[in-house]
Amino acid sequence: MTTTCLLLDAAIWNAHQRFDDLIHTPGANALYGDLPAPEAARLGPWLLDADAAEALLAADDTADALPWRYGLSRLTTAGNQSDLVHHLEGQRSLGMADGERYYLRFADTRALVTLERVLKPAQVRQLKGPVTTWTYTDRFGQPCEFGAGVPAHAGRQAILVLDDEQSAHLLELQLAGTLADDVLAASGGELAPHLEAEDYRHVEACAAFVLEHGIDPFEVQRHLATVNVQTGGKLLADSDFLAQVQTLRSSGRWQELMRWRAI
Repeated sequence: MTTTCLLLDAAIWNAHQRFDDLIHTPGANALYGDLPAPEAARLGPWLLDADAAEALLAADDTADALPWRYGLSRLTTAGNQSDLVHHLEGQRSLGMADGERYYLRFADTRALVTLERVLKPAQVRQLKGPVTTWTYTDRFGQPCEFGAGVPAHAGRQAILVLDDEQSAHLLELQLAGTLADDVLAASGGELAPHLEAEDYRHVEACAAFVLEHGIDPFEVQRHLATVNVQTGGKLLADSDFLAQVQTLRSSGRWQELMRWRAI
């Protein structure tokens, strides 16, 4: 037996015209339904019966468009839907090296991409649990599979806990994702519908750079990421720019970097 479900991130999909219909399809399960916050059930992740949800979306061509595709993935399992519900409810938290815990937005496919780059193989297996295949479309419109080749594993799984190196890498990749979304939004349609993979690499390089040098606030980080994309990555290799960064480290007057522009 193979059971197929759709995993929906309601934080993304709640503005979609079909959202209320989707969460009322037969077999819909709110994975935050047992949490005390009144909006948690509605705006958290939902696990939907694939047949019922896809029948509803069949006449709607927006599901593959941005931002909706960020909040939709397809899961298969050799068990039943209740097995997936039980497993995913147990994976709602992510432990950090400093002891803090955060909600793990595994229904946001951007988070899946990040997690696959951060987690160790055993941790990927832990997050997948009984999931046989976990497929989605990435920010570049390419089909992807989380944990491809990692076998399903039944049984209760502990929450994921990251070590210091993983925590730092996660922070860097999350900043890159946030910067990329802001660079795209501020491009006035020039970079629409999404950043190309090469542009995204330039944003990631900038995220790593600003964290390494302690450059903030976000306004400055976003500006540098934009210029690095516009210059094809040349900003971070410019000797005058690097010299100014070194000069400003003692004063922290990072706003002066806003003067840099693409030529």
